[in-house]
Amino acid sequence: MTRKVIALEFVVPTALAVALGFALSFGAVYLTDHYLFPADPFEADFPIVRSQ
Repeated sequence: MTRKVIALEFVVPTALAVALGFALSFGAVYLTDHYLFPADPFEADFPIVRSQ
């Protein structure tokens, strides 16, 4: 096997798989933080008006 064939059959798919794994993991963390859980669970959804 030549070096070019080895690179095309093993190195390139491995690099793509690693890049896809990083992209999916960072995307999952981003989506979980922004859409599933509130940033501050004790934060009010409305402004509190104080009467004096």
